[in-house]
Amino acid sequence: MGKVIGNNLQMKELQGELIDELEHLITHLKKYDEENWASIFSQTQKMIDNGDIRGLEALKKMRGGMGSFIDLVICQINGHRIEKSEEDFANTELIRLGNCVFAAADKLNREIHKDSV
Repeated sequence: MGKVIGNNLQMKELQGELIDELEHLITHLKKYDEENWASIFSQTQKMIDNGDIRGLEALKKMRGGMGSFIDLVICQINGHRIEKSEEDFANTELIRLGNCVFAAADKLNREIHKDSV
């Protein structure tokens, strides 16, 4: 296991918040049969739940670059189980949930590194 997420109350609360946000995102992805990203986020969620800081590092890498989570579009043409009329809502919600996950990860990361600055 990598470096461990700290044990203070603030870190535990932020860790719990991130785990909850990940659960919302995973549920949304599974709703539309986006199993690849659901699996990736589930693995990351387990790492964070176990206190493994590599989960935060994995989330950082998902933000940008070709083939990153940001490139995901939920739509019929990509093989998702969705009605055409639901695509706009599903993608707006995907962006919102992703932003919530990344914001929670950033807060936890700042708390972890605040004493090392």
